[in-house]
Amino acid sequence: MIAIDIKRGNDVLVSIKPDQSSNQSKTIMGDNIITMQFDLNLYIGFQIGDWCTVYGENYYINQLQPVKKESARRYQYTLVMQSEYYDLSKVQFMFYDANNELKEGVFSLMGNPDVFMDLLIKNANRVGAGWTKGAVINGPYMNMTFNSENCMAVLGRMAAQFGTEYFVQGKKVHLDKRQIDTGITLRQGKDRGLYEIDRQVLNDSNVITRLYAFGADKNLAPDYRNYSTRLLMSDGQLYIEKNVAEYGVVEHTQVFDNIYPHRTGKITSVNAGDPFLFVDTNMDFDLNAYLLPGVSAKVTFNTGQLSGYTFDINSYNSASKTFRVNKNKDEKALDVPSDLLRPAIGDEYVLVDIRMPETYVKKAEADLKTAAMDLLNTNSEPQQQLAVTVDPAYFRKKNIRIDIGDLIWVYDLQLAIDNRIRVTAFTRDFDDEYKYQLTLSDSVSTTPVQDWYGGIGNNSRDIADLNQRLNNRSSENNFVGEVIMADIPATSDTTGMLLLYVDANGKVYKKI
Repeated sequence: MIAIDIKRGNDVLVSIKPDQSSNQSKTIMGDNIITMQFDLNLYIGFQIGDWCTVYGENYYINQLQPVKKESARRYQYTLVMQSEYYDLSKVQFMFYDANNELKEGVFSLMGNPDVFMDLLIKNANRVGAGWTKGAVINGPYMNMTFNSENCMAVLGRMAAQFGTEYFVQGKKVHLDKRQIDTGITLRQGKDRGLYEIDRQVLNDSNVITRLYAFGADKNLAPDYRNYSTRLLMSDGQLYIEKNVAEYGVVEHTQVFDNIYPHRTGKITSVNAGDPFLFVDTNMDFDLNAYLLPGVSAKVTFNTGQLSGYTFDINSYNSASKTFRVNKNKDEKALDVPSDLLRPAIGDEYVLVDIRMPETYVKKAEADLKTAAMDLLNTNSEPQQQLAVTVDPAYFRKKNIRIDIGDLIWVYDLQLAIDNRIRVTAFTRDFDDEYKYQLTLSDSVSTTPVQDWYGGIGNNSRDIADLNQRLNNRSSENNFVGEVIMADIPATSDTTGMLLLYVDANGKVYKKI
């Protein structure tokens, strides 16, 4: 049984020995808590902010804890303490106001995973110092709308938006999937590592054996693949199959709206006297040869001062590779582009409402098939999880310590288990640091931890409604987002973007 020092600040309040029901509990994108039950012969008024270190992690009291007084010299305590990760639930996710301060809670932002993570870390450090950004996946630029949410809730939304996970180590926040191959193989039996194996079928999973996959409806020729309105997989394939012989035909349709033929361009030069012009010397096809009848070609900016804006293309000079865009007709507060808000060297953009060259179409079709295969591979078998009880003596002898995200090979002949599987949750005893109960699964169930501690339950419908309005405006009026971006002075500690507009007299306002 380990002894745990509970501290207030740097001072030790009391040293306790939890009983055998006490443990550490961790889940991927879920709880990271310790539960301790113990008796004392004196009263200790534990307070919010009291903390301890267990198995190398700091845990804190974040709410008042129960105590039972049996007599003047016997008190029973149950403490639930949470890791530093829960401090993110105490911080609102804000954007910059007109005074360059993080005070705006209702806004939309166009960004890639790094952009959103940078903003989250700045907000976290606004309240408590020491937060840093860890591993962040590469991802496309997307528009997200936020409505009075805290950083924990936003972190969960970011993971869902970009199709990944998050994990937090101390105060380092990662937007990535933690998956480490331990090289460990466990079997049931003496000196094999496992006492018990409980194979469970996840109730919320359905087998898919035939998957119809479609991409977006952008940048396709009118006669694309027998007039299909959406991107198809390579060779026009409508569906892919796996494990039909084992489970029969179980159909599902998935639309991947983020996959379509496109090229992410980068501006190589601009015209100082004309904000409507920009050049991309790496443009590899003549835009004029790929226009759609009756449709204006458009350019959407992913980065820079014009990030989130879409403009009709007035003309394209194929010899100089120069674009001229029209003024954005949806922005009523100011002229865009202008001398204030204009393209810059290095800004990234995407062309839309054109038909892309065949090489880009084929690549998009291949990307669609890859995404579809990934989905089918995950769902063409019944989703199972294993609940296993480990042999602490074996773990002690091999000095095995487990964390969520670890990959373990589990073998059992009778249960037909012979595969590497991921630790998605565990509880760890305090009476023996090598005594674990593990949950192993290839999938991660949705966890409500962001809702419990995120405070978004009351406004999730508002967020959905606002996103729907934005999407409608984007599709009907070629409008992307409800905000515009302008540079912040280089001396400020920001990500380099601000939601602003400027009136004719030069006065700066926020725009929501």
